[in-house]
Amino acid sequence: MPPDDPLARAQALVSRALEGHAAPRILEAGCGARSHLVYPAGARVIGIDIRRSQLQRHVGATGLAQGDVTALPLASACADLVVCWDVLEHLQAPAEALAEMARVLRPGGLAVLALPNILSLKGLVTRFTPWWFHVWVYRRVLGDRSAGSEVSDQFPTAFRFVLRPAALRRLAATQGLRVEDVQLYEGPVPQHLRRRHRAADLALGLAGSASRLLSAGYYDTTLSDMIVVVSRAHPDGGDA
Repeated sequence: MPPDDPLARAQALVSRALEGHAAPRILEAGCGARSHLVYPAGARVIGIDIRRSQLQRHVGATGLAQGDVTALPLASACADLVVCWDVLEHLQAPAEALAEMARVLRPGGLAVLALPNILSLKGLVTRFTPWWFHVWVYRRVLGDRSAGSEVSDQFPTAFRFVLRPAALRRLAATQGLRVEDVQLYEGPVPQHLRRRHRAADLALGLAGSASRLLSAGYYDTTLSDMIVVVSRAHPDGGDA
């Protein structure tokens, strides 16, 4: 991956944070069917997901449990790393989930939050269209015939506006979390759409150019996803 790749940046921060830990304790909150980051050998990875069908498909975790990320069945300050990947947008109360992740994160620990950017074109369409339309798009436009089934990785979204990039920063601060990195980028769905449909590629290119021009470069509607890395400060105020 190129050095400016958002996933590579998150991976580098995680690898540095876990360096020197013989058996780091990692929580995947809403683990789904797979891990998205690479952990050091000896890591103890606990995956928690509310859907049993996802847990049955998951590989890589050393322990799995069915549970709600807004009420994690774990002790406080028990995790060196929390990873929450494409989960917050599906929750009715994402602030409660972030509070729980902050609770289980030990002082000096790191959390990686990956989610769609609600202020992007993809995010706004997702927010204001029904679930049946999402299934139709994934099946008919993107070619994912599993959409809407038990083996799909797509789920209904609530997409609360508290997940806006700036609002998420403020929400993290209220939980005693410090933002280490925020990366907005064009995610896999619009990239796949560009490759699959020439017209979509042209339309997204025009939308991106227009939004950058009208906002003097401040806003790009094609930046559909984001990765936010936060840390929990030590009680004495030291760095993570």
